[in-house]
Amino acid sequence: MSDTGTTDHTEKVVRIREVAMTVREPKNAGEIADAAGVARNTAEKYLTQLVEADKLATIQRGRETCYYPDPVTQYFDQIRDLINEHQKDELTAELAAIREDIDEWKDAYGVESADELRATVGDDIPAAERRQRQHNAEDWEYYEHQATLIKQAIQLYDTIEATRDNRLASAN
Repeated sequence: MSDTGTTDHTEKVVRIREVAMTVREPKNAGEIADAAGVARNTAEKYLTQLVEADKLATIQRGRETCYYPDPVTQYFDQIRDLINEHQKDELTAELAAIREDIDEWKDAYGVESADELRATVGDDIPAAERRQRQHNAEDWEYYEHQATLIKQAIQLYDTIEATRDNRLASAN
């Protein structure tokens, strides 16, 4: 694909970044270029920069390099977003709410994990109940992931806030 007709350099970079940072599975430069509407060589140039900036990771598929969002960077970005968007007491309340929901599922189904709940889907129960259990198991896994992020955000909250305050003080 040619870059002819595209408006400007910044717009191309933004489109490449948006596509690359949202892929669900690794994609090669050509696939990302097509989705972003830019030439492959343009995509390769900026994908390399995103890898160097630790925003993307790569794997080899045959002779092709494929790109995907760096999971470590995503993890820390999610923690930073939690700290930026919430007060510590809000995070603590959310963590408590997550734990309450999980405790309710444990009590309601007599299980200790999302996988144990999934295993009950094969029991002789109505279809609607099977669907509800599957849904609850998916939510449970998501909540466990969120709880891990929230715990980290709470633990790092004061350190990050102090670092910001120190930067602001030294900038003035």
